[in-house]
Amino acid sequence: MWMTSTEICEKFKIKRQTLCGWKKNGTIKFESINRRKFLYDSNSVAILNNGVERLNVVYARVSNTKQKDDLDRQVKFIKEFMIVNGIIPDLVLTDIASGMNEERTNFNKLLQLVVTDKINKVYISYKDRLTRFGFGYFEQIFKMYGTEIVIMNLTDESSFQQELTEDLVSVIHHFSMKMYSNRRKILKETQANLINIQNADN
Repeated sequence: MWMTSTEICEKFKIKRQTLCGWKKNGTIKFESINRRKFLYDSNSVAILNNGVERLNVVYARVSNTKQKDDLDRQVKFIKEFMIVNGIIPDLVLTDIASGMNEERTNFNKLLQLVVTDKINKVYISYKDRLTRFGFGYFEQIFKMYGTEIVIMNLTDESSFQQELTEDLVSVIHHFSMKMYSNRRKILKETQANLINIQNADN
């Protein structure tokens, strides 16, 4: 595909000086439109840019299996939006897990791709699909690696409130179980100490 220098630099996240150097050395294919304007072959640039083009990724998430239909709708709408805007989805990643879950398989795969400079843009229906809290931190980190997050704001407000409630209940349950576990541990230690004291007295 032939692209302008601006399009090439944006797509591959390279500096214009780098592109000019490749053109001067004859290491990429280009065509002259006039004395000051050129078109560049994106495939030849991709080969130099670690051999692959940066990916445009769909990421979708729901909290539980009951919302599987919503997950499918997220993917469908995002892909349609991308195609209408002339963007081919290179990869679709989905998770069925809480937005506060740190063990999401495909979310962690997404992070790994970002920090290895593999992703151009990530398309999500709403920012809480990526993470329930701390979205701004992830946005800044992604920018450091030249990755843009595109938010479509497709999430239904009632679904948003329901999922938020479920996540908060999950957090409360987690900490309640942790406190209960700690109390049981302390109780057992206390009982063991009392038995040791009684045995010593005997």
